[in-house]
Amino acid sequence: MKYFSILIISLFLFSGCQNNDLGEKFECDTPIHFTNTKKYKDVLSKFKISLPKYWKTQLYYDEFQSDLYSADTTKQLSETYLIDITWHQGELNFDEEFKSNISKDLKSKGLLKVVHSGFVKFKKHNSYYNLSTGKSADLTYHFLQVYLQYKPDEYYTFTSKIYGNDFVDERVCSSISIFNNIKFIR
Repeated sequence: MKYFSILIISLFLFSGCQNNDLGEKFECDTPIHFTNTKKYKDVLSKFKISLPKYWKTQLYYDEFQSDLYSADTTKQLSETYLIDITWHQGELNFDEEFKSNISKDLKSKGLLKVVHSGFVKFKKHNSYYNLSTGKSADLTYHFLQVYLQYKPDEYYTFTSKIYGNDFVDERVCSSISIFNNIKFIR
């Protein structure tokens, strides 16, 4: 019984010390709050999110997905970031093959190089994230992707495209703050 108690306490301490939060993976210490926001709900009523009113936001859907795209178009591209939140009908299998396929897909589509990736708990769901970097036109850009398994046959992708090399960490953390404020409807 004594060894069992020690094992349980050790597991609790180990799991409590693991860095499972996405914001912690990127050392985002302070949550970012936006003022003058508007609530948006995707077309299929899968999620809602608050975004600044002055951001340009578009919705898209088909029978297998529901998207929200948004960006601050009042700033230069190298000073802002583009957000894409999508609900998908389909299954995810988080394993090494999944991770390898994502890496291959990034390399083939945009010649992106994975900088940072891993499996985490995000919004209390099993998730996989990666941050990649590449070039578009003459601008360096960083591409943050988060895959979140919501239900066995539903998942979300959260992406942020960050152009330029200035304040990249701040814009990654700002993107994560936006993703954190999503409310799943069903």
